[in-house]
Parts: sequence; C-alpha cells; structure tokens
Amino acid sequence: MTWSAAALLTVRAILIVGGIVVAAVLALKLAALFLESRLTFYPVREDAATPPAFGLPFEDVSLETDDGVRLHGWLIPGFGKSSLTILFFHGNAENIGGCLDLAMLTRPAGYDLMLVDYRGYGASAGRPSETGLYRDGRAAMAYLRSRPGGEAGRIVVWGRSIGAAVAVEVAAADPPGPAGVILESPFTSAADLLRSGGHWVLYGLSRFGTYRFDSAARIGRVRAPLLVIHGTADEIAPFDLGRRLFDLAPGRKELVAIEGGGHNDLWAFHADEVWGAARRFLSRLD
Repeated sequence: MTWSAAALLTVRAILIVGGIVVAAVLALKLAALFLESRLTFYPVREDAATPPAFGLPFEDVSLETDDGVRLHGWLIPGFGKSSLTILFFHGNAENIGGCLDLAMLTRPAGYDLMLVDYRGYGASAGRPSETGLYRDGRAAMAYLRSRPGGEAGRIVVWGRSIGAAVAVEVAAADPPGPAGVILESPFTSAADLLRSGGHWVLYGLSRFGTYRFDSAARIGRVRAPLLVIHGTADEIAPFDLGRRLFDLAPGRKELVAIEGGGHNDLWAFHADEVWGAARRFLSRLD
C-alpha cells in the first residue's frame, strides 16, 4: 500500500496541529502551576495588632507541621473558662493580628481561642499552597489535642472564607471529630467561586492548575454539629455557594443568613448578629 501525496500532507498537517495543541496545553499547565499560588494567596506578614495592645493575656505558640514548617500562633485563654476551645482559621488577605476583635468576645464568654497563621502568613515560615494550608490546619488541631484537656470533642473549628475550606478539611480528616464546626462566608469550591464571579479567564486557567479547595467534596464527612454564617450580599463568596455547601452537609446544622452582609464588612456592620449566632451555637455544645 502506497500513500498519495495528498494523504501524506494531511497526516503531516494533523501531526503539526496535534503538536501545537499539546504544546499549548503544556504551556497553559506550566503557566497555571507557576501563577496559581500568586493569584490565589495574599499573605499578610505584619501584624495589625498584638494581644497586649488589647489588654489580652496570651501564650505565644510555635508548632511544626508534618512537612517540617514552623507555624506561629497565639492561644488566648477564656475568662472563667468554658470547657470549649475555639480553633480559628483566618481569611486570605489577613493574619492573626487582624483577628483580635474575636478574642475580645471569646475571652469574657469563657472560651479559649487558638489563632494560628498559615505558612507564609504573619510570623509563620514557608510559602502558602492549598495542601500546605490543610497541613497547617491539621497541625494546629494536633497541637491542641496534645495539650492537657485538649480532647477533640472539646474543640470547635471556626473558619472564615478560605479558612472555612481549612476548617472543613480539618473536621473531615479528624477521626474523633471536633465538638462543632463554624463556617463563616464559605464557598463550595474554587471553581464555583471563579465561575460565579464571572472570572472566566481565571476559571479556564484554574482547570490546568492543582488548587481545588473543594469543600463540597469533603463536607459529607463532617459529622459534627455545623453552623454556617453568611452575608446575603457577599460579593466575593456569594451566599448561594454557602447555602449549597450547607445543603450538602449531613447531620445537625444551622444556617444563619445575615441580611445585607458582605464579605469583608460582615464584622464591621453585623458583629452582633455574627457573634450572637456563634454564641448560641457554642452554648448548645458546652
């Protein structure tokens, strides 16, 4: 069998086009891997405040993850002492220095509060990544569990925004399970977040990357009582994504919709509603 000149030209064209497509896909893959950390994380190094500025007693905490990254945190004791400890995972463009308003509420209510910075944030070493944040969250949980009276059943994990994804992972991965889970302004997955925001270029690029932040795939393994707090006017993590994640969760759960609440102004304008919902939830666990 002999090939005609036309057939050979056709095969050659197909191979060239195929090579171009493969090269383009590889280029997009490499670009996504190079850019995804820079486009995803906005680590804050400098602390806006420290516990002494608020008159808060605290323990400076240093802990190590299972991949050898040194993390920094603060443990702020409750006054009068509830039996619960809150492990708080902050949002993206902040660090623990911006979370002390919460400590001003948890301390008089009697709850110990553990604040920890992810790798690359605050005084923590390393560079952030999705798997890295999950390792950080698990290390913080393991640290609390190693302390006297630190049974997992007395620890409540609370995550804000990207920290909600960390809280879901920690709660899903911890066999005994925490006493409760609070998710503030959560989302189902990174893909849903980009798609709902109309960020089509980033959404397309994300398909070639590795970050997923797929809380929707993990929430079914969270058996602890769950509270979801979400502003109805959230412009970054739309309320519908938080409600969808809530719908996927099994077991005892409660959704608190903060009417008119946004993403970055939820505490500024609705602190009483947010803390009121959290306080009622915590009191039922105590």
